This record gives sequence, C-alpha cells and structure tokens, in this order.
Amino acid sequence: MEKALAGVRIIDLTRALAGPYGAMILGDLGAEIIKIEAVGSNRMNSGGTAFKGQDAYNMSINRSKKSITLDTRTEKGREIFYDLVKISDVVFDNFRPGVLERLKMDYETLKKINPRIISCSISGFGSSGPYRDRPAYDVVIQALTGVMSITGEPDRPPVRCGVALSDQGAGMFAAHGILAALYARERTGVGQKVETSLFEATIAQIAYEASIYYVSGEIPGPVGSGHRILPVYQAFETRDGYVSIAAVGDKYPLLFKALGREDLLKDTLFTGPATIENKKERVSIIQEVFLTKTTEEWMRLLIEADVPCGPVNTLDKALADPQVAATDMAVTIDHPSGAQVRQTGNPIKMSGTPPELKTKFLFPPYVGEHTEETLSRLLGYSEETLARLREEKII
Repeated sequence: MEKALAGVRIIDLTRALAGPYGAMILGDLGAEIIKIEAVGSNRMNSGGTAFKGQDAYNMSINRSKKSITLDTRTEKGREIFYDLVKISDVVFDNFRPGVLERLKMDYETLKKINPRIISCSISGFGSSGPYRDRPAYDVVIQALTGVMSITGEPDRPPVRCGVALSDQGAGMFAAHGILAALYARERTGVGQKVETSLFEATIAQIAYEASIYYVSGEIPGPVGSGHRILPVYQAFETRDGYVSIAAVGDKYPLLFKALGREDLLKDTLFTGPATIENKKERVSIIQEVFLTKTTEEWMRLLIEADVPCGPVNTLDKALADPQVAATDMAVTIDHPSGAQVRQTGNPIKMSGTPPELKTKFLFPPYVGEHTEETLSRLLGYSEETLARLREEKII
C-alpha cells in the first residue's frame, strides 16, 4: 500500500535531536529522507551504548532514512547538494541562524535553483530577537521558558522534564510546518521558508499554565505529579509502589466507591468545591487509604470502578505493557546482518496510507551507507566519478 508521503523527497541536514526526530516522523509516513552527514562523522551520543556498531541514541531518531556523506563546505560538495535540491521537495536543517547563509544553502539561494523547494529550519531561539545567536540545548530551553520551575516537588530544586520536551516538541512542530507548506504548494506551485525553534515550541506547550497566569497574575510553582487544585489528579503511594489517578467530574464519586470510603462523600471537606486551601487535607486523607493495599490490588478495584488510573511504571514495565504491543508502539526492525532490534513505533494510525510497521521500517542507516546508491540513482554518477569524489574526500 502506498504511503501518505510517497513521492516526497527531503534532504535532511539536521543533527542532534530536534531535526532528526522531525525528519524521522516524515520518513515513517513515506517521504524519502536523504540524510546528508559530514565525511568522517560517527554520531556517537549515548555514552557507548550501541547495536552492531550503531549508537543507540541515534538509532532512535534516524529510522526511515538514507545516509550519504558530503562535504558541503567545498564548491564541489555544494554543487552536488544543489543538484539534489533541483529534484527534491524539502531541505530540513537545525543549524544556528546565519550558518546556511555562509554555506550558500539558505532559502533565498535555494529557491533560485528550485522555486518549489521548501526550506525548514529549527534553531534554538528563532531567526529574530535578542537571543537569536545564542547556542541552545533542551535543558537550557526548559529552564529559560519556565518549564523547570513548574516541574518537580514544591520546595525542592528545579527539575528538567524526563523526556526532551523542547527538542522533540520542536521536531514535531517543524514536521507540521513542512506538511502545511507541502499542502500550500499544491495550490500556489511555489515553496516557502518554514521556521520554528526550541524556544518557541516550548513556550507553545506551556499552554494552559500560561493562560492561567495571564488571567490570574499568579506565578505557578511545581506541584509534583498533581494538579493545582484537583485533589485526585496525581500519583498516590501504595503499599509497594505508586498509582496515578484522574478522578475528575463523574469519576469523582466512583473513586470513593473503589476506596471503600463512600462515607467521605458526606463529609463537607469533600462535598464542596475543590480549592487550593482544602486540597492538602483531602490528599492526605486519600493517601492514607492508598497505603493499605498494593498497586496491583488498587488497579483491579479502580479499573472495576471505571476510574482513570495507571501504575507508575519503570521504563521496562512500561515497554512490556500489553497496550504497547496492541498498538504497535514497540516494533522489531531487521538489521542487514540478520539480527533484530526493538524500537518505539509510530503513533500515527491511518487506514488508507499507514506508516510502515514492524520489520518493514527502514533500519537506521550507518553514516554514508547510501552515498553511492543515492548519487548514482538520482544524479546518474558513474563508478569512476564516485571513486574520484571519494578520493577527494568530497564524499
């Protein structure tokens, strides 16, 4: 079955996490991703954790791509890049502002070569503003945007979100922008420049926290696993672990039934509206009840009562959960050597043009694995030409 983005070719100049993650999303959906990497690079970012000589960190963000090595700092390397631009739809990068201009690979240059080209850039702070030229990483952006100030427990040091919220958020927003630009090009016939940044993507995700601050003027702080007001929207300690509860609306009385404490629904502490003032006392009473049983026992009772709940799993238990298997969110990918490796799947489900699943994923490529194949197939380079380019270290 043809995939949703079949026929779309994307030149991937991205590095680190944000850009590669966004490009992989589009690759899973069927776009041909040609990842251009520096001659001699190795992509080792996870402290030595590797599979068949491939870095585990980079394997997680470079599936569904082809890799070629090309020295775009040289005149010949840029000529090859321009030839690829002529037959491609998107150029995707996450360089700091100004780098593409120096390399003569910016949108203003590329649109003269191919008016239909879409150039998408992810940067740390965007191409304007006082922080434009600053370097940025996920932990820096989470701090600057206030995310770390509302993460963790009250009266404790600030905490970074356990996943790369800023990086991966920017990658997802960039993928959305590219899809929108491709759709717009169907009407206009011309490409455009698409931009986002780690900073902007993170500010956008503050969402309701920012809205509450704008309306109330009150500066929020960390609330642990809980909610600012709702007393049963958090994790509670059990006899042997933790269980997370979201007893909101009509689920609220069902929780007390599961707890065996329906008497509390007659207590004025629990019958009135939830407030910041009464939350602490409510939580304390509910917590004492949860300490009387194990997580498994509470899960059984809560599920029977139709209360939204889940155990606080360690990663090994989370990935082994039957719901992960049922939704194809853990996939087995075939390595060219005959070995197999597990990875997280693609969360997008489509009835007519689905992402490829399980062993059909294109295995994350080795650096430069597809250089000769790509240049001969797309640009018609002969073996002699490829050999000369390799000798000159252009590829």
